[in-house]
Amino acid sequence: MKALIHIGIPKSGTSSIQAFLAGNRAALSDQGVLYAPFNPEFGSQYELPVTALGACGAQVGPELERRRLGFRGPEDQRSYIRRYTDWLDGLLRDTDLPRFVGSSEHIHAWLTTPERIAALDRFLTARFSHVQYLVYLRPQEELLTSSYSEAVRRGATHDFAAHLAARARLDLWRGVKPWVEGVGRARLHVRLMVPDALEGGDLLADFSAAAGIEAGGLARPARANTALSVGEIALRRRLNRVLPVHTQSGRAHPLHRMALRCLSPLVRDRARLHLNPAQLAQVRACNAASNEKLRKRFFWTRPALF
Repeated sequence: MKALIHIGIPKSGTSSIQAFLAGNRAALSDQGVLYAPFNPEFGSQYELPVTALGACGAQVGPELERRRLGFRGPEDQRSYIRRYTDWLDGLLRDTDLPRFVGSSEHIHAWLTTPERIAALDRFLTARFSHVQYLVYLRPQEELLTSSYSEAVRRGATHDFAAHLAARARLDLWRGVKPWVEGVGRARLHVRLMVPDALEGGDLLADFSAAAGIEAGGLARPARANTALSVGEIALRRRLNRVLPVHTQSGRAHPLHRMALRCLSPLVRDRARLHLNPAQLAQVRACNAASNEKLRKRFFWTRPALF
């Protein structure tokens, strides 16, 4: 059985890919593709990076994820890894499907060194005849507006100028380089989230082609995690100053949710947030060297990366 693992980068179509896989699980099986999340209630397949962390003697760091996975201490994480390993091995013994597909944004977030990446690769290559990795890179200016929208959604109150000042440099090569070192260039497939680089100018069509999936007739998910409009950002920033977005348990705070429900219909400015020409030039200048490294190594026929 061959495997394709999607390294999900936040705000780079990851939620759409995961919703596509989850919504078409039975149809994918009919095409010979096994999509088998250990925790189907989550979009991200935590089990993949957690297993690699465990092999390196590391623990899941963020408290939110530890609570979500039920990790009160190191033994809980070790037990989770044992249960997942036994479950996956049993699943693979009982299936004759020729392809396996997985996706997790926590692979990108937690496996940031060649050592951790190689640990995941050892786990997978022990079970699959051939393992490939797929990652999508989005233009930095789009990542900035999208990440700002997400920050406000999660409770931020700062303006976009402050966000830009802190995050204008988004070194995409820095995230790709450890994968080249950990698994090699030949098994790492880097794709660009720009229309002229995607199959049919479409992310899901491109992902399907990479995964050997016949997308015709499969359900397409509604857009997930869409960016807030300019007016929605302004409203949420005001609310965030006076009301908490989440309770201590991490759930949506009922007062904040109620205020949004009441006030959102009054928002008039539904335009998307865009960088002005000076901001765009700043972002491109900050990232020119990194982007050129990627272009030379993966996209040498393109005049520019984006």
